[in-house]
Amino acid sequence: MKTHVTGIAIVLAIVLAIMLGVAVFVKGRHIAHPGNHAVSSGHAHIGRDQLPKEGGQSAFAALSEIVGLLENNPDTDWQHVNIDALRDHLVDMNRLVMSSRAQSVVSDNVVQFTVVAEPEGNSATVDAMHRMVPAHAAYIEQSRGWSIDTQLSERGAVLDISVENEADTLRLKALGFYGFMSLDSHHQAHHYQMALGATH
Repeated sequence: MKTHVTGIAIVLAIVLAIMLGVAVFVKGRHIAHPGNHAVSSGHAHIGRDQLPKEGGQSAFAALSEIVGLLENNPDTDWQHVNIDALRDHLVDMNRLVMSSRAQSVVSDNVVQFTVVAEPEGNSATVDAMHRMVPAHAAYIEQSRGWSIDTQLSERGAVLDISVENEADTLRLKALGFYGFMSLDSHHQAHHYQMALGATH
């Protein structure tokens, strides 16, 4: 009988030792690798490749990207940096895309885009168009070789784009005004220059 009790005691002692060991192991793993709730209270446990890539909504992310480039460039002249001007330009871009309406008319080799503020008469949107549309049209005229006539009005802007072949006519018809404004991906370099103090 005594031997039987002793055997049970030994088994219980072994089980308790195993349970204690598991508890210590789990607690150690929790401390070394906290869950998602601990991310905000300490970044030391998270590598850069594990952090989100997006720095916020798109305008803030664009600002963050430019600031990062400026900080990583040892030749940055901080006396001329103007991030507020870049922010104002991003606001213009948002107004142009989100607070306007556009229509297209195609006649032979001329594509006409008419863009007006929405709601009509929104002066902030019209001002954004007047700053952005002529500058972009001039850039595209040089890069694509198209002839572009830009007319500004109290309502917005009218672009008459003359091209030399049907393929470009079809391309512009498909792109519409907003696709036209995104052509040739010059905006990234333009944003960098604006952050350095350049104007439209």
